[in-house]
Amino acid sequence: MARQTFSLNDYGKKFGSSPQKNNAPEKKSGGYRPQTVEVPKKNATAPYNFVSLPDKPLPSEIGDVKSFSEHIQERGNISGEILLDIEALTPLFIGGNLADIAKSFAPLGQPIIAGSSLRGMFKNIFKIVTCGNFRGKTDTQRKGEDFNDEHIYYRCITKINSLPWTRDLNALYNGRMISDARGNDGKMHPVKNARPGFLICTTDNKFYIAPTTHSDNRILITEYEKTFNERVEIRGDSHIAWHGKNAYIITGSQPEYKLYDKKSYEKLTGEQKKKAGKQFIRFTSIDYVDWNRANWLEISDEVRESYEHDRNRRGVNLFKANGILSREEVEKLTGKTFPNIKTLVPCHYLEEGGAVTAFGHGQCFRIPYEKSIGDAVPKSLQGGTIDFTDAVFGYEKFWASRVCFEDAVPIGEIRTLEKSAAHPLMQPNPTSYQLYLQQNLKTDTEHLNHWDKVNAQIRGYKMYWHCGVADWKATAAEINLDKDKESDKRMTKDLTPLARGAKFKAKIRFKNLSVIELGALMMIFDLNGAQNAAYKIGQGKPLGFGSIKITPQLFIESETAYTELFDGDGWKNPYRAEQPDKYLTAFKKYLADKNMLATWEKIMQELNAILNWGQTEQEGWLDKVKPMRGKYNGKTLELDERFKFRKPLPSILEIVK
Repeated sequence: MARQTFSLNDYGKKFGSSPQKNNAPEKKSGGYRPQTVEVPKKNATAPYNFVSLPDKPLPSEIGDVKSFSEHIQERGNISGEILLDIEALTPLFIGGNLADIAKSFAPLGQPIIAGSSLRGMFKNIFKIVTCGNFRGKTDTQRKGEDFNDEHIYYRCITKINSLPWTRDLNALYNGRMISDARGNDGKMHPVKNARPGFLICTTDNKFYIAPTTHSDNRILITEYEKTFNERVEIRGDSHIAWHGKNAYIITGSQPEYKLYDKKSYEKLTGEQKKKAGKQFIRFTSIDYVDWNRANWLEISDEVRESYEHDRNRRGVNLFKANGILSREEVEKLTGKTFPNIKTLVPCHYLEEGGAVTAFGHGQCFRIPYEKSIGDAVPKSLQGGTIDFTDAVFGYEKFWASRVCFEDAVPIGEIRTLEKSAAHPLMQPNPTSYQLYLQQNLKTDTEHLNHWDKVNAQIRGYKMYWHCGVADWKATAAEINLDKDKESDKRMTKDLTPLARGAKFKAKIRFKNLSVIELGALMMIFDLNGAQNAAYKIGQGKPLGFGSIKITPQLFIESETAYTELFDGDGWKNPYRAEQPDKYLTAFKKYLADKNMLATWEKIMQELNAILNWGQTEQEGWLDKVKPMRGKYNGKTLELDERFKFRKPLPSILEIVK
């Protein structure tokens, strides 16, 4: 994933690191020149968009868990199957075999679409067409039923006025990471709140911060090498390294061309110091650990898990760092015995309200927004209302699913495309709040909603556009980025997709549904009378993979299926073909009775728009839905300008208008 949470280091070379007003004079060694930055006029584009959430869930016919049996007895008397003819409108990539992950799923040698993949796709659409709940963790879905209720991490060290959004985020970051304190001169000075310490894991797998007995030590690299007679390894990466009892901490790239001694460095001007790069490191010692257990701060499971889930960390992961000492190493360095300690690593931490709320290896580490993703989801959608998805697809421990999805097996020959490296799937994630949160597109980017803004709300269900043409093969520049990398470190992955035109047949079995529930199930195909609808399945959706056309046939089981086994021709066919109209009408009447028809029709308009295959033939369509990949300069990825300025993503209906 491309990093979407930006800091000064991302832009210092391009925009300058000093806060300057747009077009204000910037002092340079040769005089003054205006700083001009052109804000991109184009909107953000993405191969996905969001179908809006309802204000409240549509309750199912089952009022509470005790009513399920009664519901089945009184109304759940319809069973049958839905036969599906599936045609690939674009190449497909459905997972991979254990033996060759570049190939589509083919457990017995013949490619199939697993029933679990069909179930996942249809369940998501079923939630949308039935105005269902939008839940995070549940008893049965620990990672989140519809979203992972986690805290997004960010860092914004210095505001850059040419990027308006940084002012707001910088104020938010500094509000937690910097305080005013009175110095020896009697004046108030800004001080950093992050303190040095040591992250300790005990033998019972609990995590604590042991404070340091010394103040934070920041020192020039040359001075460190002179003082401790140890060479600091210079490289373009954050890391922690031990020299005996001492450890030094490097954050980010260090200069490889020149290191200054203290006297020479003090002679540099402010501008020269910026050009010199990072000349300082921090260091600590095993002798600085406060071993008094009473002074240790326990790290809660929530804070620990939040740190582990930070999807955009580029620096040191303190749970996997090279600078982690084992108990044996700690005991060897200290000459003491610590039977309850498992590991130790130097760190910095943020203490708020007497508890550790964040930690990192350097002093200006990434911190989580105080609000989680769940705080941006309407509470009415996260409650205990039994919606249609609960009723039909199973509800935790109370009842099982009444629908079963069989594997889709091929019809005729299935061709594959030539194996090739694919574009890196470097798409934004929720750190890109300008894309994932509802925004007022009439305001400038300085006033974007971020995750800690009051009344920030998530945009809805993430769905992928149909592209018509699959642009999936990596460029030479992208492949070159993976030169000499191990296979698991590569950004470009080898794929052998199934060719477009592949055909499959599958079956959905359903048992004991009511008229309204069957109408809701059939609505995933009717989509309120949609024309040219296609679906998205499998991996590689951002690359244009996975568009499929589905033709359903409904068959209802006869009520006498198990009492009349034979007819004149032998075994009696228990199913009769039937049109879904009366079931669809019953479901729409139910929506009207619950006063949710208008809400539902708006949601269906958005869903139909993003599933419309016909618009792929429109001139200029690809430009509206293409990824913002940025450019590769031969060494690194230069992000798209629209990312840098956090241009918001237009809504589905704004894109198709």
